[in-house]
Parts: sequence; C-alpha cells; structure tokens
Amino acid sequence: MNMTGSGFSTGSTIERPRLPDPQSSPPRPSVAAIVASLHGRAGKTLLARILADYFILSGRRPALFDTDATERMLHSAFPDDAIVVDLTEVRDQMILFDTLVARSAAARVVDVSHHAARKFFKVMQESQFAAEARARQVEPVIFHIMDRNSDSYEAARLLRARFEDCALVLVENAYLGKVKDQTRRSTGYRAFEDHELRMTLPCLDPEVLDVVEDIHLSLSDLMREPLSRGASGGPLSFDERAYLRSWLGRIFRDIHRVTRAIEARALSPAPADPPS
Repeated sequence: MNMTGSGFSTGSTIERPRLPDPQSSPPRPSVAAIVASLHGRAGKTLLARILADYFILSGRRPALFDTDATERMLHSAFPDDAIVVDLTEVRDQMILFDTLVARSAAARVVDVSHHAARKFFKVMQESQFAAEARARQVEPVIFHIMDRNSDSYEAARLLRARFEDCALVLVENAYLGKVKDQTRRSTGYRAFEDHELRMTLPCLDPEVLDVVEDIHLSLSDLMREPLSRGASGGPLSFDERAYLRSWLGRIFRDIHRVTRAIEARALSPAPADPPS
C-alpha cells in the first residue's frame, strides 16, 4: 500500500502497533474486522469489544483501533492495546491502513465511529485496501450493524456494491427492536433476502446489560474464569455470570461460523477461465 509514514509531519503522536513476525503466519488468512453502523448507539463498540475478546480467547491478541478521537470507548476498554486514530489526520490514516494491510497472523479490529465512517470508507476505497489486503493473506470483513430503519439496510447495500471484494456481515442487534414493516418493504432490505453472512446480538436482561457496558469488565476474563458459586464474580452473581457466559457463547459461535466461512471462501481456488 502506498501509505508510508516518511515525509509527513502532523500533530499526531500515535505509534504503530507491533504485530507478530509474518514468518509465523498460518496458511489461512487473518481477519481485519471493520465494525460499522449508519447510526450511533447501535451497539457498535460493544461488538468491537466482543470481537476483540473472541480473538484474544483464540490465542492471538488483535491489533485494535478506535476511530472516535473524542469518546474513545474502545480505547477505554483496552487501554494497553487500542490505538486511537483521528481520521482527519493523514498520518493517522496511513498508520491505520498500513497496519490493517500488513501480512501477519494477528487479527485486527476497527471500531468505525459513525461520525468517521464517511472518511474511513473513502480512504479504504481510494487506497484499494481490500485488494491489497487479500494479496497479503488478510481478509477484510465489514460487520455492519442494522437497526429498525430502512436507511441502515440501504447503507449496507451501498457498501456491498462499493466493496464487492470485501465480505459483508449483517449484524442484527435484537436490543434495537424488530424491523419495521415499512423497512421490510424497502429496496435495501429486500436486497439482502438471500444474504448468507449474518449474525445476531441477542437481547440481554437490562440489569446485566448495564454491567456488560462497563468498559472495565473483561469479557475474555469472564469466559476464562471457572464458573463456580464459590468464586468471586465481582458485581455479578453466579446466575448472572452463567447467563452472561451463555449469551457470549452464542455470539462467539456466530463469529466463529462467519469468520470460518469467509476464510474458506478466501482459500477456495478461483474458478478457471472458460476456454477461448
């Protein structure tokens, strides 16, 4: 990718995250998960946290990027790992996309603020990121969170058309409510009737949801700790921990299913050209 740090000078002080030695990369591609939504408060940062913890539990600590330079919620949840990037700064754009495209076994997760989405996808398109990433065994995946309104489906439809070489996962957040009847009749919604890459964020009990949204709660630690009535669960009771682990397990299985399907597609041989 033609985006190097030399020759540029801006006010940004972020450093490039260190990725593992590419010589240790397995044959299967690594994943660059891009989490986006048309509207705010759709559960985007929560999904980015869940994806990060999924990759941590898989044994490879991911590179994390938070594009909300104001609220920095993903960075607050992973202060030692997440890099805050300001997409109005050219140097930050370069560091972000150079890291995303780097050949490495490590997964990457980008929490794309809805305020920064237009700039992010513009740079992604202009830099031909998806094609170069795939050439380096990095599989870019857009996780797009849908809501009840037709404009979120239309935005996803336009993203799919704009990035035909990039996998698109539709994420339904059950907490946002059922899709409106008007939305079901829209062109955007109908465009995804046969779309296979889907996953769901199931509803949570409101009391448990308040705990999950606490940025100091490590979801990977919660899954690692033995489930015992005698163990200290912090603010969570035994029943709440069991309930939350079951909820996370469902989401992790969904993530595993869609990422393995995308990896299988990436590893499939390209169809042969027809004889001339």
